[in-house]
Amino acid sequence: MDKIDYTVSKTNLYEQIAETLEQAIVGAEIKAEKLPSEQELAKRFKVSRTVIREALKVLKERGLIRSRNGEGSYISKPNIDTISSAINRIVQMDNISNDHLHDMRLILETAGAGLAALHAGPEDIAHLQYTVDQMSVQPLSTEQRLRFDSEFHITIARASGNKLLEMFVEVMTLLLGDYMIKGFPGPASMRQVINHHEKIFEAIKNGNPEDAEEAIRCHLAAALENIKKYEKKDRKGSEKNKSLLAERRL
Repeated sequence: MDKIDYTVSKTNLYEQIAETLEQAIVGAEIKAEKLPSEQELAKRFKVSRTVIREALKVLKERGLIRSRNGEGSYISKPNIDTISSAINRIVQMDNISNDHLHDMRLILETAGAGLAALHAGPEDIAHLQYTVDQMSVQPLSTEQRLRFDSEFHITIARASGNKLLEMFVEVMTLLLGDYMIKGFPGPASMRQVINHHEKIFEAIKNGNPEDAEEAIRCHLAAALENIKKYEKKDRKGSEKNKSLLAERRL
């Protein structure tokens, strides 16, 4: 904490303090796990404790600190939910379509599958086998299918050995949860999804990046086709309901 410049101007004090503390946390200038008390920070920055509380609130929203009742504020890393919420706000504000999210998912997961085939360890292979086996158990609820499907894809990203890729695939999976459900076929066609997962798994297990990339491309293409069919059927249903409602009003 000795290297931190505690000088701030009189405008937007809490934002400046939040930025200063964030840089200190990210740059590991704060060596301790726990931040100094509000009173101590107020003294160092020469501001009121109210300003410090507002600054700490900003850091908490960014996932950089967590509060413990009666104990103060502790440094933490932003978790997936924090990152997902931030990206979700961008997606909504910029009207980014599900199709564009799917395209990004395809790019990330194709690369991830190829890397997983090169770097997956025994634990990764065992967990992929587990998720494939669980997907084969019938019947499964929609929630269970989404859980095991998501777990399968996130495990592949983790097996890639690239922490950033793993994080983004997990975020994309969270963002596309409802969208992915639309891509689940009925129970009669569930075998197709399982076959795709088995092909991806075998390619990764056998250390074949080209086959792994091709298998996951085919899987995501089939999922997109199912989604389009679902959305088309849903649109027809909505139009039919509107037509019936209009007839009743007449």
